[in-house]
Amino acid sequence: MKFLPLLILVILSSCGNEPAVPQKKVDAPVTLELFETYDIDDIREEWLEAFKWTAENDTERPHFSSEKEWAEQIAFKGLRSVLITGYSHAVALVKTKDIPAVDSMLAIPEVANLFPKDLQFMWSKYEKEDPLENFKGYLLYAVKLPKDKKAVVNSHDVSESVPADNAEHPTMDLNLIMTKKGSQKLEAFTRKNENRYIAVVIDGKVVSCPLVQETISGEMKLSQNFTMEQAGEVSDRINAGRLKATVSDTSKP
Repeated sequence: MKFLPLLILVILSSCGNEPAVPQKKVDAPVTLELFETYDIDDIREEWLEAFKWTAENDTERPHFSSEKEWAEQIAFKGLRSVLITGYSHAVALVKTKDIPAVDSMLAIPEVANLFPKDLQFMWSKYEKEDPLENFKGYLLYAVKLPKDKKAVVNSHDVSESVPADNAEHPTMDLNLIMTKKGSQKLEAFTRKNENRYIAVVIDGKVVSCPLVQETISGEMKLSQNFTMEQAGEVSDRINAGRLKATVSDTSKP
């Protein structure tokens, strides 16, 4: 069983001097969204059924001499064979080379229909390294979408994004300063999801999945072990999107 360090959202009372981020060309603005997630216990039965179906229909499964031998080996086929479970905030870690296989199995109608209609599987934006097992992979998340599939809190609710040093680790955090309206929306969203994980999604990829320990508003800190390059890139692109939205709003008659 492997657990990633606990990620939390905190209210910031003040900001110190921010580290300089190397100047670079800013890529296209990003779409930032906050979503609820499904806890693994919420969909445990569905996963067990998905494991069973993909194992029984694994075309690469060899023929066994007896049902007992098949039963002993079935755990190593289908989805179960490529999902590394044991994470508190994600469904599983998947080796980079196995992602196409997982995507294919989750897209099978018999498998997809096992899960709630508002569930969408999303991958982490950044590759993770497992030092114990000596491999790299991506985390798989079970994101819960609203009925209209639109995030309650999104890029338009962020006034500014600022990289900052992590106080405990030699990594970077990302501070999101909310607009007045965004602060109200964030407060309502985090109140609803206290003691649950939420997904911070950028362009369809999860950059952070923190545990909401208390209702927050005003400013949100993402602690996701960002490198300086990652924090700078994401921050610049969020700010670029906010600037574009502001210009668009002021240009309206």
